[in-house]
Amino acid sequence: MTSEARCDAVQARLSDAWLSRSEPALVDRAHARHCDACGAHERELGALARALSSDAPPAASDALVAATLRRAADELARRAAAQAALPEGWRRELGRLVAAAALPLPVVLLWNAAVLAAGGQLLEGLLPTALIHALGAAYVVAGATWLACLYGSLPLLAARTLRRRALESAT
Repeated sequence: MTSEARCDAVQARLSDAWLSRSEPALVDRAHARHCDACGAHERELGALARALSSDAPPAASDALVAATLRRAADELARRAAAQAALPEGWRRELGRLVAAAALPLPVVLLWNAAVLAAGGQLLEGLLPTALIHALGAAYVVAGATWLACLYGSLPLLAARTLRRRALESAT
């Protein structure tokens, strides 16, 4: 492990210990006593703790901001790579699927409205009004959940379809 990577690991553990309000490991404290960068980081955490306990808002130093940005760069790069992992033509395929799923939507909504109206009329003499309303609300919630699952799965279906087509064309 390079000294910079070791220092990054020690500084991360020092920060984690500071955030959890626990004592850092003895080996990390010993390293911070002998390493200028880690010692400065530990002193910065101490200054930050003192500033947070005062009434005035703390000002982060440039070194602390730079270290935070350096640590966040890996996570940001990983997220950018995950977004770039979508197959070519994904948006076009998603648009096609949404258009195909939107065509029967008015019929489905009209059917559900008819079922609610007919069910309310059918059960009107048999059940109390409050129970009929509760059944109607449960039916609406179930239908909305079904529609949310259907339309929510379309991006996954688009990506899977394009990956499958790519595999089929490669063979």
